[in-house]
Amino acid sequence: MAGYRDNLIAAMTVFLVVDTLAITARLYVRIRMLTRGFGLDDVVLLLTYIGFVMSCAMGFTSMRYGYAAPDERPYYNKAKATQFLFGNQLSLYIGAGLVKIAVALVLYRIASTKRLRWLLIGSMVVVTLWTIIMTLFASWPCARSGASNWAGSKTCTQVGYFRTVTNIFIDYFYALLPVFMLRKVQMNTRIKASVMLLLGLGAFASSATIAKLVIIVRLSTAKGAVADGLHYDLLLWADVELGMAIFAASAAALRPLLCKYVPAIWGRSTPTPNSHGASDAAAGPYRALGAGSEMGPVGGGARGDGRKENGGSDAEERISVV
Repeated sequence: MAGYRDNLIAAMTVFLVVDTLAITARLYVRIRMLTRGFGLDDVVLLLTYIGFVMSCAMGFTSMRYGYAAPDERPYYNKAKATQFLFGNQLSLYIGAGLVKIAVALVLYRIASTKRLRWLLIGSMVVVTLWTIIMTLFASWPCARSGASNWAGSKTCTQVGYFRTVTNIFIDYFYALLPVFMLRKVQMNTRIKASVMLLLGLGAFASSATIAKLVIIVRLSTAKGAVADGLHYDLLLWADVELGMAIFAASAAALRPLLCKYVPAIWGRSTPTPNSHGASDAAAGPYRALGAGSEMGPVGGGARGDGRKENGGSDAEERISVV
């Protein structure tokens, strides 16, 4: 059991450090390198990160009171350990939904058509409902002794399957959508590939979700010490899943920083003077939300007031990436 405890501590510590660096770099890009770059997606992602920090704090506290401990000590308190474990789990469930909404808001920034925007808005509504319903199941009918237990009953097992499978589907939907959105953008192939990679990093986070699905399947028949070990593994992969998702969502905004310091790999952004005389170096394909910051289509002559110059064609199938 000491191995499970060490793994949980290591996973939370690693992702606290990695995500803190990634979030800091993202905020630096959005606040210092871009004009009006900070947006609603940054707010939601920052809330997700704060929730992850709180989740890890409750996880460490739970282990302080004896969760996953291989021995017995006078200061261990099973009731408190379970209480903080429950808080840790609920924070992870809520964070899993928030980080998906943050990714959807990033994609909304570059959506070039009303159809894509409505698709993303609809997906955010679905994710919000999914998060609320799954969190309620985890904290009420599928909670046993103060902790979530997807193997506690047949219904909860089925809900656990549904949550995990739909989680995988949502992750890959947001990871692959940039390929569709950028497929016709007129830009260097290497730069396009780098942008798609940054936007599609969420697919890696889904690997942890797949591992969770395997564990839930095994939990349906496991008993005793084997079941306890699988519960520890499930919590471990839940921490890894959210930690990777926050890193992936943060990294999606780091192209200006990578262009500045590693231009040979990530390409070089061409700064465009803005109305304040400053330089709006592009954050990959990102722009601030709002009509005043709309990007025109590549090769088109879109003006800031929404009209087109020189007979520019409709931006139905093109978006601007600088």
